[in-house]
Amino acid sequence: MKCLLCDATVVYSPTWQGLLLRNRQESVCKKCKAEFVEIHGPRCSICSLPGSVLCTDCSYWETTEYGGNIASGTSLYQYTEAMKTFLHRYKFLQDVELSKVFAEEVKRSLRKPRGVVVPIPMHASKLMERTFPQVDRLLDAAEINYQHFLIKSDSTQGTKSKKERMAVENLFAWNGETVPKKILLVDDLYTTGTTLRQAAKTLKNAGAEEIHTWTLIRG
Repeated sequence: MKCLLCDATVVYSPTWQGLLLRNRQESVCKKCKAEFVEIHGPRCSICSLPGSVLCTDCSYWETTEYGGNIASGTSLYQYTEAMKTFLHRYKFLQDVELSKVFAEEVKRSLRKPRGVVVPIPMHASKLMERTFPQVDRLLDAAEINYQHFLIKSDSTQGTKSKKERMAVENLFAWNGETVPKKILLVDDLYTTGTTLRQAAKTLKNAGAEEIHTWTLIRG
C-alpha cells in the first residue's frame, strides 16, 4: 500500500493487539506520521492548549454568556506545519482519501465517547464548495457512529479576524430532532473556540445537559 501523504510504500507489521482490535493497515508511512505532534502533558481542560489548567481565552469565554456550556474538551494534535499541509490538502484540495490518515487515532480516542457524538456541520454553500463534509468523513473513516442536531447558518468564519470570530452570533440552528442529554461535539480544528461554543449553546437551549468537545487539532 502507498502512503497517502508521500506515496512511499507502507510496510505493515501486524501485532496481536492490532489483530484483536481489528485495526486496519496503516495508510500513512512512519516517516510522515512522525511529523505530526500529539498534545501531551498539562493542558487547558477545555481547549487542550498546552500549559495551564485553563488558558487565557477559555478564562475569558467563561465570563461570557457561553460560560459553563462546555464541561471539558480534548484535542489530539498540535497545529504544526505538517498538520497545516494535511489540512490544506484535505479541506481545500478536497482529497477525501486523507480522512483515513488519522482513522486509528480517532477510533482509539473516541472508542468510549462521553455522550452521543455530534459533528459540527458545514453550511450548505461551503459543502458544495468543498464537495464532502470533512468532519463526518473523519468519523466515518474511524467507524464512529454519530448524529446531527445542528444546521450551520453562517459560512464565513474562515474569512473573519480572531476578534470578529469571537464576537459573531447565531452560527447554528437546531434541526428540531430530540437532543440527547449528554453530547460530544466533534470538529476538525479548534482555533478561537467560537464554533464549538456557539454549537454547545444551541444544543443546551435545545435540551442537552452535559456537553464535552473533541477536535483533531488545536490551532
